[in-house]
Amino acid sequence: MIEERFFYKTYTHSSSEIAKKLWFFVHSVGWFVCEPTYDVQRDRLFDFQLKYVVSGKGKIEWHGRTFNVGPGDIFFLDLNQPHRYYADPNDPFEVFWVHFGGSQVEDYFHLLDGNNTPVYQVHNPEETQELFYQLFEMFNLRQVGHEAKASAVITHILTNMIVMRMKGGSSQPSLETPAYPDSIQQVIYYMENHFIEPLKLEEIANEIMLSPYHFSRLFKRTTGYSVMEYLQKFRIKQAKYLLTKTENSISEIAEKTGFSDQSYFGKLFKRFEKQTPKEYRLAHKAITYHPEHIPAKTDSNAFAQSKDLY
Repeated sequence: MIEERFFYKTYTHSSSEIAKKLWFFVHSVGWFVCEPTYDVQRDRLFDFQLKYVVSGKGKIEWHGRTFNVGPGDIFFLDLNQPHRYYADPNDPFEVFWVHFGGSQVEDYFHLLDGNNTPVYQVHNPEETQELFYQLFEMFNLRQVGHEAKASAVITHILTNMIVMRMKGGSSQPSLETPAYPDSIQQVIYYMENHFIEPLKLEEIANEIMLSPYHFSRLFKRTTGYSVMEYLQKFRIKQAKYLLTKTENSISEIAEKTGFSDQSYFGKLFKRFEKQTPKEYRLAHKAITYHPEHIPAKTDSNAFAQSKDLY
């Protein structure tokens, strides 16, 4: 499709306020066939990046470790943290990539355990490459609704990655998301019916007669969450319901959702929801819709052929 042996094509984008509020929003997308000397190293940038390796090889340096990448791999980076990635000089990689943000992207990153393992092998390379190519073309053509469509494509990519992680890294394609094993479903049922109690890992693991260590590994591999993270998120979910549907005080809600310490409840709630319980209650109890001003169209069709930032 493009004759040059090496090329760097980037479409940059200034996201609308609606996109920033509702969806994953794109800063830029690119398609690079890299030179042997391609090497990017930063202390930090901003937001997140997904890169899909079409062909060739490269390496990622992340948290003091080096990861190899090759065809069919995605690497997912929090660009706020120090990182480096570079092409194999003997077989430089070709990549599609998207630099993006969104209110939920950090949650996806942690669900995928990105701080420990930034590289993911996809189960269907043809589909994945097509999804990244769609993103690239959306910001080339700029058709009506491209921001909403781009968010849907990014969600599709991330969902596929999550399913693969839950399946333990299997590279075999599947037509449906696998159900949790009976043992994990049993534990989830137990936690969700005893969440008010001061549950401990040993007690939960005992429900399926496993050691805490082996149970923790199985639960994380299957669900994408640590055991305590799942329990905490479930408790916060119940607290959100009580904050908007009852007049209970925040201390009462903390107690009713398994938190013996109101201060810890408040800190955890803010960590997950980016608001204090009081702020969440005020914002969600009586929501009134105010149409947002949609900014006038700006010259966001900037096209760059630079590799410096990406």
